[in-house]
Amino acid sequence: MKGIAARTGVYQYLSSELDLDGPERIVNVYRSPEEVFKPESMATYLDKDVTNDHPDDLVDSTTFKEVSVGHVRGVERDGDNLVVDMIIKDQSAIDDIQSGKAELSPGYLAEYVEAPGVDPVSGTAYEYEQRDIQINHNAVVEAARAGKVARIFDHKPKGTTTMATRKLFLDSKKTRSVVLDEDTAVIVEDAFAVLQKFADEESERADKAEATKDSAEEELEEAKKETSDAAIGLRVKATLDTIALAAKVVKSFDAKGLVSPLEIKRAAMAKLKPTRDWASKSEAYVTAAFDAAADEAEEKKTEDEDNDDDKSKVNDSLRQFAKDAAARGLKPTQDGTDAYNKFLSGGK
Repeated sequence: MKGIAARTGVYQYLSSELDLDGPERIVNVYRSPEEVFKPESMATYLDKDVTNDHPDDLVDSTTFKEVSVGHVRGVERDGDNLVVDMIIKDQSAIDDIQSGKAELSPGYLAEYVEAPGVDPVSGTAYEYEQRDIQINHNAVVEAARAGKVARIFDHKPKGTTTMATRKLFLDSKKTRSVVLDEDTAVIVEDAFAVLQKFADEESERADKAEATKDSAEEELEEAKKETSDAAIGLRVKATLDTIALAAKVVKSFDAKGLVSPLEIKRAAMAKLKPTRDWASKSEAYVTAAFDAAADEAEEKKTEDEDNDDDKSKVNDSLRQFAKDAAARGLKPTQDGTDAYNKFLSGGK
């Protein structure tokens, strides 16, 4: 018997089926005609086992006796569809097919490449492309991923409508599922996608709110540190130290109304060198100039103090000399007096 096993276009997968990180969501995957009908890929259908539902694992030499109900003996292209010719040998599988279980779903290995685009035929957007498709088996199922077109020819389920059905998983672990007709399945999947997007956005908003809360708490802690008694004491000391230095740089410096060390430094330099525009200078520039001026004032003060010390020492020495002379009965004498000059010139 023949039937459509696959088609080109967009297929829908759960993100967990593609091993994608993040919350469970629907992922659109594009199967191009070039990949579906690639000769190397189509050749892998031949002689592959037919199974009644998909087995838990890929079919191999250790499991085919348990799961195989027939095999594929031919494959061909029919427009956008890939048609297989199968021989079904198992009576239980034949009974299921005659009872309406007639859709086809291949099991395969493939490469999933992240390559967003739009299906040129249906206009459906997709995130990934499926490439290098290698068929392992072909399963008879209740609902194929490819939709109602993927079924055994001229076979309609008995006692049901002709509309194809599809199994839809309701949780990420694929433990809860329902079988819906194709149109309803699409509506439910779209609703799931909307709900998932909303959940992702809410999660993102919650993360941002948590980050904002953490940032606010850090700022509050910093504010507490800045307003502590110790911090205030340090700021007051810095201001008083700067005023003391400014008084050395500029005599009679008036710091009234000035609070921050930077304001005090600008005011002091403006008085010391009024021709410069200190208001536009950077903090680093003002601080460097102020420190240099303070160092220079300190050096000058030291020199003045040294000179005063020298003068004091000389005066002390002279006073001691006068005391010693008086004690010895010596009379102070001055050379170059008017009387002495007159005597030298012969006068009386």
